[in-house]
Parts: sequence; C-alpha cells; structure tokens
Amino acid sequence: MNITIEQHDGFYVLRDDLLVGGTKSILMSSIDNPNITEFVYATPVYGGFQIALSAYCQSVGKKTTLFCAERKKKHPNTLQCLKYNANVVEVPYGYLSVIEKRARDYCQGKEHTQKIIFGANSLENKKLIANRMTEILKMITIDEVWCVIGSGTLISGILMAVPQEVKVFGVQVGKEITNLEMYSNLSLLKYPKSFDKDSKIQIGFPSTSNYDRKAYELLLQHRKNTNKKILFWNVL
Repeated sequence: MNITIEQHDGFYVLRDDLLVGGTKSILMSSIDNPNITEFVYATPVYGGFQIALSAYCQSVGKKTTLFCAERKKKHPNTLQCLKYNANVVEVPYGYLSVIEKRARDYCQGKEHTQKIIFGANSLENKKLIANRMTEILKMITIDEVWCVIGSGTLISGILMAVPQEVKVFGVQVGKEITNLEMYSNLSLLKYPKSFDKDSKIQIGFPSTSNYDRKAYELLLQHRKNTNKKILFWNVL
C-alpha cells in the first residue's frame, strides 16, 4: 500500500495525487472479476476514478467505456483516460442523470459488462479506504483529518477507521452529503462557490483546483495557526 505523507504549511499532507487516478486507484481490487471484460462508468470530467479505472483496465487487458459530458475542449482528465485506451462517449448536455442513463442503456444485454456506481460508493470500497486510514494512523498521530467530499466514499471510509477523539472535517464542493449524522466527530463545511469554480490559492503540491484545493483553502482559513496535528487527504 503506497502511502506518501509530506509536511506543508504545518500540516501532514497525504499525497495520493502521486497515484495514477489518485485515491480511487486503491479501489481497483474491488472490481477484480475474471468474468467481466468491460467496465462502464458515468463520470464528471473532473473525477479521478475514471483515470484509475482506465489505467487498471489497460493493465489487465479489459475495456473501459466512460460516459461524460461533451465539452468544446476535452478536459485533461478525459485526455488522460484516452491515453489509457478508454472508450470515451461524450454526451451533449451531459448532466449526471443523463450520462447515468446512457451508461445503463449501453449495458443492456451485455453479459460480460459491468456498470460501476457513481463514486464507486460501495461498502467494500469504504472498507478499503478505512484500511488505508488505519495504516496512516500507524505512521502518524493526528488530531484532525480534513478532506473534500464528492460522492461520500472517501469520508465514509475515513470515519469508519478513525477513533472518536479524532475530528473529521469534510468540505462539500458539490451536492450536500447525507446519512452521516451518526458520526459525532464529523463537521461539514460548504465551499462558498459552485463546483465548476476553481480555487485560486497557490500551494506547494499538485491538487485539483476545483476539488481538493478548495478543501485545503478552507483548512488554511480555519487552522492557519494551530498546535493541532492535522492530516489533509489530497485525493488527486
């Protein structure tokens, strides 16, 4: 399990951006099925799972088909997926609900094809995240974990692993997350600008400008001067 932790601005930073596809690359073991020859995924162009999936499928000789919104200029993440030989289907006016339906329709009648749910948001994948968090806790002592929230897979896995005394701060950059009310050590913050707007802060490590970097921006605002030991989970 490749774990790289650096110090930036007085915080611990988990550098999962160094992995192909970021944190989501550690979830590939959950789709290891010899009966499946093609994986299908509907994705926002900003996501890392599409990259991790494309790289994995290329390495094991399987096909990746991605459905995403059509853009005048292809997003860098889409170009990276194409580099890994993914079949990219661009859908005009591709809201998530639209590309999800197109992906479901595509899979109809295909016996050895599997559609992966958005964000790979399954209990098995949350456990894989939890295992990673457990390994991190063996390496460093922390008081808080900060991360961005997308589909909810990441923060759910983190919460499954950390002890109650470790506080978890999730920064929502898109839709609001639900079903986490049982975690009393969780605090949710809302980034003030919409998902498509980029964070303009300059930081000392690569971080997706409309995703992780927004969470780091709020971390800097809320914890600029602190003695707390804080881990920032940089997804991509």
